[in-house]
Amino acid sequence: MPTRKLLAQLHGWLGVVSAAFIMLVAGSGVMLAFVGELFLAQYGDVLKATPALANPQVANVTTLIASATKGYEDNFQTVGVLMPNSRVEGIETAMVFVMPTGSQASEGIRMLSIDPWSAQFKGDFPLSGAFAHELIDFHHSLLLGDPGIIFVCILAILLIFFVITGLYIWLPKYNKNWRKSTPLNFRRGIKKSCFSLHTWFGVWGALFIIYFCLTGLALAKPGWFSPLLSPPNYAPPISAGFEKICNDRITPDDAETVGNKQFPGKTLATFFMPNVENGPYMLTYRSSDDNNKRDGDGRIFIHASCKGLMHIERAELSKTSVQVTDMLLSLHGGYSFGKALGPILVVFTGLSLIILVVTGVVKFFTRTISRRRNT
Repeated sequence: MPTRKLLAQLHGWLGVVSAAFIMLVAGSGVMLAFVGELFLAQYGDVLKATPALANPQVANVTTLIASATKGYEDNFQTVGVLMPNSRVEGIETAMVFVMPTGSQASEGIRMLSIDPWSAQFKGDFPLSGAFAHELIDFHHSLLLGDPGIIFVCILAILLIFFVITGLYIWLPKYNKNWRKSTPLNFRRGIKKSCFSLHTWFGVWGALFIIYFCLTGLALAKPGWFSPLLSPPNYAPPISAGFEKICNDRITPDDAETVGNKQFPGKTLATFFMPNVENGPYMLTYRSSDDNNKRDGDGRIFIHASCKGLMHIERAELSKTSVQVTDMLLSLHGGYSFGKALGPILVVFTGLSLIILVVTGVVKFFTRTISRRRNT
């Protein structure tokens, strides 16, 4: 069997078998371009705040945690604080995320929303109850855990295969006039209309599909791309000496003060409490000039019981492999392209995949039926 014909058959059969799963991943990806809107649609009354005209300064972390403690009126262990617009654009309140005790503990992480300017408690909700949060997990693993992550990675590899084989099958016929070969034409019946759509989105969406597939693969399995990427590390290196135990007591307010001094001109984005006794605080900082548009280029670990013991990470001083790894979510989510262009690229790529799947399945079955009628 000629190579081109074999690839065409693999392209068709594998595409039909994986079609439904590709649509699920692509559709959830399109929806995640509006993750902020999804959170606001579900919890808008809890997540909206208005800056005070007289004093527009954001409250410090200690004040935010104190307001959450008073407003929630139940015991909890503070995990961390997300500052306004830090993880999800459009969420204007600060989010104190906690592990409740007692009857609420079964719900897992709970988000306590605080007006960052007035320090007023706005309300709370379980993180597992947020549709947008579950959608992120669905896009990442189809809610199947580690096997689901591997399965989604296989779908990404298949998509790259479909793009390459599709162009390989198509180019020899149209390589001289490829621009003229991709007009959208809906006047020649469903079969030729589907071919026109499939060709147009296949050609113009090819590079974007490969880009989002590769960044998605790297985000899910950075180890597969070693040594180009370094596995993400969310703890200070052993050489930093954080295994020591001292008699000092570093409060969240102390940690924030130290972090602000180390990153002047940047804004505190996230604040994580020590996850073990005497463990470090972890703070991330960002600015509009950072390459990592989502999480920022600055990070600092501050020991909770040893005064002056800290470890600072600045992206510009890190190895290239570390910088790229830290940027993967920003790259894959479209954040690196800006607030306007990023969502446009994500939506275009996701809708292109959905259209390619639908038109490809229609083409496959109409050709199969035609061949059977002619035999």
